[in-house]
Amino acid sequence: MKVYTKFLETKMDMVNTKANVFVLEEPKTYREMVQDMLCSIAEDNEQWIFSDNEKILKKNTVLDVVDSVFFLNFDNRKIQKAVTEHLYNLAIDEEHYEKTTKLMNDIEAYIYELEWGLEYNIEASYEDFHTIIKAGVSGILLPENLLERFNEYIKAVSRLLKIRVLILIGVQGFFTQEEWRKIEMTACYEGIYLLCFENRDYFMEENKIVLDSDNCRVV
Repeated sequence: MKVYTKFLETKMDMVNTKANVFVLEEPKTYREMVQDMLCSIAEDNEQWIFSDNEKILKKNTVLDVVDSVFFLNFDNRKIQKAVTEHLYNLAIDEEHYEKTTKLMNDIEAYIYELEWGLEYNIEASYEDFHTIIKAGVSGILLPENLLERFNEYIKAVSRLLKIRVLILIGVQGFFTQEEWRKIEMTACYEGIYLLCFENRDYFMEENKIVLDSDNCRVV
């Protein structure tokens, strides 16, 4: 996996065994680079290019951005839709199909039973089990621990949304080195690349590019 940005003409060969980090020590450069990257994702332009085996990837389908570890959006529409679809596929697979069909028939029969209390006739149909799942699932249960919650988010975007690159803005400073190693291990297991943007260097042994306060490349 490679990433290239026209901003400062910078290129990085990314790995998924550890974090890939842009350290931009000059505050203005840090802010402008992050804004440039977010704009490129929103517009899907070529200011930032992500490629795998020479194939350019669509940023709006393979990337996810986290700019706060305290507001991880497990309830966004994409994840909720993916959860519903995954449950639906389980409900109609070979193991559960018979039970699902019986439940749908029972619900329809019960609706018609309730119809006797009405002064008019109704037509009941539960042919689409998606409706039942949406009504029964209110969200993903989250652990209180920040590290565990962050790791659960990595698993969710990988397994449900098929995200390949998780972009993290100013996130590393909230974790110890031991915690960060656990995050890297989770990302590696899930096949996700971590691309971090920081204004200071937090951890050793990472794949990183460091630009000092004069925008000179250090690493």
